[in-house]
Amino acid sequence: MVQKIAQNGYLMVTWANYHYVDFVRTWVKHVQRVGVTGYIVGAMDDHLLREMISLKYNCFSMKSGLTLGDFGWGSPTFAKMGREKIRLISLFLKLDVSVVIADVDVLWLRNPLPFFERYPEADVLSSSDHMAATVKTEDLEKWPEAAAAANIGIMLFRKKSLAFVEEWIKIIEADDKVWDQNAFNDLFRQGIKLLDPPNKNLFLGYHGSLTMGILPVSQFCSGHTMFVQRLGQRLGLEPYAVHATFQFSGTPGKRNRMREFMLYDDPPEYYDHKVGFISFDFDNMEELIKKAGPATNDFDLENVQGHFHLVNHELLRIRTAFAISSVLTNRALVIPPLWCGLDRWWAPHTGRIPGSDFPLPFQCPLDHVLDLENGAFKDYPVEYFGPRTEIREYSFFNNSRMTPAVRDDRVIVELCAVGSPGCSDGSAPAPIVTEGTVRKMKIQQNLPSAQLATALQGGATAKVLHFPTMANAMGPWSDPAVEKRFHERMRLYGSIWCCVNRHPGHIHYDLLWDLPHKDKFQRDWNGTWSTLTGP
Repeated sequence: MVQKIAQNGYLMVTWANYHYVDFVRTWVKHVQRVGVTGYIVGAMDDHLLREMISLKYNCFSMKSGLTLGDFGWGSPTFAKMGREKIRLISLFLKLDVSVVIADVDVLWLRNPLPFFERYPEADVLSSSDHMAATVKTEDLEKWPEAAAAANIGIMLFRKKSLAFVEEWIKIIEADDKVWDQNAFNDLFRQGIKLLDPPNKNLFLGYHGSLTMGILPVSQFCSGHTMFVQRLGQRLGLEPYAVHATFQFSGTPGKRNRMREFMLYDDPPEYYDHKVGFISFDFDNMEELIKKAGPATNDFDLENVQGHFHLVNHELLRIRTAFAISSVLTNRALVIPPLWCGLDRWWAPHTGRIPGSDFPLPFQCPLDHVLDLENGAFKDYPVEYFGPRTEIREYSFFNNSRMTPAVRDDRVIVELCAVGSPGCSDGSAPAPIVTEGTVRKMKIQQNLPSAQLATALQGGATAKVLHFPTMANAMGPWSDPAVEKRFHERMRLYGSIWCCVNRHPGHIHYDLLWDLPHKDKFQRDWNGTWSTLTGP
């Protein structure tokens, strides 16, 4: 079977359980789209196996006995899953194919086989967590300049590497506390040597017995070089793949980043909604963005002030948009591109992850600011937290899967001053007027929530209600009980920024920062923001 599936001697392999069935579909769609026919997916449970058979994917049963749920990065289940992966490499090498192993959260954007064919002497090629390109062309990274941790999410193994893989398996099976990626890095660096004369940036690893190379980080991208730095785009290089690492909201965060870059394979119904969508633009951003970068280039609180001024401004607008979309109209919310002055990491830094180099401020992923895993994408009891808003990514209307019937059925919500001509006061649904080719509703600024809901009913049949600004789009809540539930939900949606050089050094984002309230840690705030670290 394997020889029949293999493509020019290569077999591209991934594996998953049913929890990741949507990732499997996306992975296979990308593989097929770039012209790779020699692939196979390992099903870690019978649920996924049946699904893949029905979809006619190349697949096989792994019978892992692991969870049907999320593996959970860093958990014991995650570690066991990693061991299954290494066994797969050994298994397929013994079947006399070159193995391209790729995690299920890797998306293939180009066929990598021609790239691999340029290095027939390489026994192992690996992706990397290196933060900057040491080459600006379509070549392997330079060693030892690109000596950061190799990332085992994307790797090529040829037959000569089998002894190395077998020893790797022995190491991780002997101690269940050893992380498979650390073991790989420790093992290949033993007896490392440079080639003399140099050859294509290859080097000798594993006691000088294997010819190895580091895949270019601008083209075999991490989640940082792709989604944050946009490194390939800046260098004018087209990526081969992206691995959804360096993100902050678990599986929902990975999914959302793929959607932001229009790489995720959603079904047609994702691009519609039973009621419709709210979209909006951020206002008054130019000066805030200019001042949002590092102020001192140090590890102190002064360095981060501009960043928080910018993000807090965005959070106010997002909060109003959440209120209008979820509570008043029951629509899904399309959040516009988010901007950050500083990068996010897991340790103190002065604005960028150490080793990276890209312009600040920058357009940042949504998971940098909102907690998608335990906040915005999580179901909470409606009786305590009010309705959850479905979120769509900023690129939603630009996706080729979006239909004109949805995208173009659009009404602009123009906010107007009290008493201005044609300005709805919320006593009745606002009429839709056409100015040129643009359909509009003119609605009074700062209407109480009940009156605003009434006014917006004028656009009930439109698929998209677009607000050029959320400033003054809504006034006070008409029902204190509804307001309380909404605020309970908003308390959970902020993520953290990390970190200044303190212990603790992280600062929590708070969508209620301008209001007197208790935050999710029961700390009292009087409506004045400060960059308070912890807890």
